[in-house]
Amino acid sequence: MHAFKQSLLALIVTTAAHGAIAETLTYQLDPVHSQVHASVNHLGFSHSMARFAVKEGTILADADDLTGAKVSVVMAAQPILGDSTWEEHTAAEGWFDLANHAEIRFESTAVRHVAGDQYEVEGDLTLKGVTKPVTLKATLNQAGPHPFSKKPRLGLSATAELSRSAYGVSATPVVGDEVQVRIEVEAGAD
Repeated sequence: MHAFKQSLLALIVTTAAHGAIAETLTYQLDPVHSQVHASVNHLGFSHSMARFAVKEGTILADADDLTGAKVSVVMAAQPILGDSTWEEHTAAEGWFDLANHAEIRFESTAVRHVAGDQYEVEGDLTLKGVTKPVTLKATLNQAGPHPFSKKPRLGLSATAELSRSAYGVSATPVVGDEVQVRIEVEAGAD
């Protein structure tokens, strides 16, 4: 009986020291609070910005450690540029070819812890029918109960660098080939 009490006490102390037992949850991306921004050089004078609407996505993860998480995101391929003429122009075949490729997809293949709240998220990005590997440098901003709903919530920021021409998006000299991507995500679980 003495050994049982010691084992039970050890379990209680270990659980208290490490918090609750980790749980993997399915977090749904919140499209209102999730954004993807892209920046490209415009003739060397400035960096033009575009926003891509997040349609849906999930993160299957343990909020205490995102290592091994599974991420799936679907975005609208129509860039929001703030100018209807440019938006119509980028919908054309040489650019995003929205008539045939209305969505951009990302599926993670690996999530690795780097240090502290930093992670590397490797995955496949499909844009304009072309799938290429991409690595996101991600920061876990916060994980915990939402202050109003009290339901589990994750907040992440991430960056990546892409080659526009690698995905078959027009390589006109007016717009640079290197695309800087910034991602802000909030996702909640029930």
